Amino acid sequence: MKFHLMERPDFFEFYINGGVDLDDYLPAMLGNVKGLKLLDTCCACDAKQAFSWHNLGAAVTACDISDEAIKIASQNAIKMKFDMDFVVADMQTLEPIRDNSFDVIFATYPVWVQNIKEACKTWHRVLKPEGKLLWHTSHPIVDCIEEFQNELRIVQNYNAPQTLMYEKFDGTPMAERQAGGWSIDLPVAEHFWRISDMLNAVCAAGFTVSQVHEAYEERNTHKHTGREIVDESEMWKLPGEFTILAVK
Repeated sequence: MKFHLMERPDFFEFYINGGVDLDDYLPAMLGNVKGLKLLDTCCACDAKQAFSWHNLGAAVTACDISDEAIKIASQNAIKMKFDMDFVVADMQTLEPIRDNSFDVIFATYPVWVQNIKEACKTWHRVLKPEGKLLWHTSHPIVDCIEEFQNELRIVQNYNAPQTLMYEKFDGTPMAERQAGGWSIDLPVAEHFWRISDMLNAVCAAGFTVSQVHEAYEERNTHKHTGREIVDESEMWKLPGEFTILAVK
């Protein structure tokens, strides 16, 4: 959270004044969310996306598997006098969440999900009939390549689903920009899922896919590997983000 405040000193003022920090196509895909019960399955400590949906009029409940993240996020909401609920929950099981209780689920980044079939069944369970799932993630193709000396090279086999990618976690792109990284060096495991794996899991859970969207990542950074993408990069020619809209 310290790095978020360094990156955006007006963090609280921005959201208090109705700010929305979402790519434009995300609310456009969902349509009007005013008054709808929306569950953010992975809000993190900053809860920026949850606060954005709140400012668009949704009645938001925000989840994260980390109790410390939920503690900080809820404190942020109290500071801004936002009426929101916060729940410690694993996005794959959402055990504290009742069946048929939400109009919208906003799910992000399946690299943290060990079993996407189970996750999709869970999201189907907690949605009301005709509820909508908006699943937003980095495009799996960007996990397969990296830019090196103005060339692209393959670093991951796209045709090897359910692969575990092991890396060292020494911070985030934001931490690197603001403080030169973190003073930690921890192992991290991320799960690799192809587009077909995600779509098949959504369909198998009983959803009807109504729309998909591929986009270049406008924020100019690969979210998970932290590889910075420079201007006029060859990476601009490839999609950086992938979004599924599905209906129960």
